[in-house]
Amino acid sequence: MMRVEVFLYSFSLLELIYQSHGVTITSTVRNVEVKEFEPATLTCIYHVERDANPRVEWKKIKGADVRFVYFDGSLTEAYGARAEMRGSNIRLHEVTRADMATYRCEVVAKEDRVVFAEIDVKLSVLVPPAVPTCKIPSSAMSGSRVMLTCKESEGSPPSDYTWFKDNKVLLERPTKDSTFTNTSYTVNQKTGVLTFNPVRKTNSGAYHCEAKNKAGGPKKCSVQFMQIKSRSSKGKDTEQKTVSPVNEDFKHTKSFVI
Repeated sequence: MMRVEVFLYSFSLLELIYQSHGVTITSTVRNVEVKEFEPATLTCIYHVERDANPRVEWKKIKGADVRFVYFDGSLTEAYGARAEMRGSNIRLHEVTRADMATYRCEVVAKEDRVVFAEIDVKLSVLVPPAVPTCKIPSSAMSGSRVMLTCKESEGSPPSDYTWFKDNKVLLERPTKDSTFTNTSYTVNQKTGVLTFNPVRKTNSGAYHCEAKNKAGGPKKCSVQFMQIKSRSSKGKDTEQKTVSPVNEDFKHTKSFVI
């Protein structure tokens, strides 16, 4: 039994030594983050066993779209004027949001015992948010379900959103705010949707939203006033209705029975 264990250990050790001889790759930074229009360096540091002329290639991978960046000893046409090779590293002079992708460095050393190695480097381009578009009903009936939306599509990474009423922050968890009398609202900081279910007269006020991310901000939309009106005592509709902010000139429709 001891001989079998010694044999297996020796075999594993020899296999490890064998696999450690050949082409290997490392990168100083596997996740690169830079602001838009600034330079970025994607590193690919390789070591070979004995091949004096290994083949180095870079590919850009974005979903199912795979394209060469560096191939057959030169940058491809799309990158020739806006990038340079520094050894086996690529330096992009001015990145744009279109450059966000995973970049793969591949090295082939045919004379080595391990002939192939690759490494992925993710490039994230930071873009500040734009001024968000806010859709806020100008009026709604008390007891209905009301949604306010806030959205911008320029920021990278995607923006987080904060809603304000009369310049006071509406918390994502309103139950923790002892100064706010109506806790029947929810705020989704990722989607920018503020929902009152139900809305009350005390929710009347001036609303606006701010968008920000790690690249910059906050950027805010213009302040808009929302008036919540009481239902008439005659012909009350017990069913809750949803008020969506279709446009800024919101008016009562047949959705409400007065």
